[in-house]
Amino acid sequence: MTSVKLLQKFAALLAILGGVALVVQSVLTVSHQMDLGRSLGYGVVVYTGYFTITTNALCAAIALAFSPWFAADRRFAGLREPWVVTCATASIVMVGAVYHLLLSRLFHQEGVQAICNAVLHYTIPPLFPILWWFAVPRNSLVWSDAWRVLSYPLGYLVYVVARGEATGLYPYFFIDVPRIGYAQALLNAAGLSVVFIAAGALLIVIKGTMRPPVTSDADHG
Repeated sequence: MTSVKLLQKFAALLAILGGVALVVQSVLTVSHQMDLGRSLGYGVVVYTGYFTITTNALCAAIALAFSPWFAADRRFAGLREPWVVTCATASIVMVGAVYHLLLSRLFHQEGVQAICNAVLHYTIPPLFPILWWFAVPRNSLVWSDAWRVLSYPLGYLVYVVARGEATGLYPYFFIDVPRIGYAQALLNAAGLSVVFIAAGALLIVIKGTMRPPVTSDADHG
């Protein structure tokens, strides 16, 4: 089996694993909100507000673009762009790190919920960088891509603050504007932005320097 086929099969596995976990989690979240007497739409708004959900969805879409079913489909070429895969990699690593360091103690899950939590926070975050390592060609990233890595988390921040202004729902305590104020929320967001840029820069360095030495024909003559 060629390395390309192995990559495609691994990508398919990631897409299925992440996709199933996302679907099951959506049912659990929406059902819980409806059990509390809230509407279906409210449940969907709650579900789509988490960075964990949007980032895992992005990773699943990218994995699907590399899978045997869509690897040759040009309509998904944008998802295979090196900077896009790198952006998703930095983001999903942040998902795992932030949850483990800041949020894991706040939640206690059991049963199916615990399984979904394990997949979204502890399984996809370490596995997706493997896809990045083999899917992104060496020297395909430039330094400006470190800033492009920030585009998705900044877009998420704008979305979640706008959603919070409209609904009063803020998914994480470190951007909960009504509780900590805009100044502290922006300061926290700025700190996370620096971490994202640093993560992007580190990935660029890894792809640019951790490579076998290039030899010419003259070296063998």
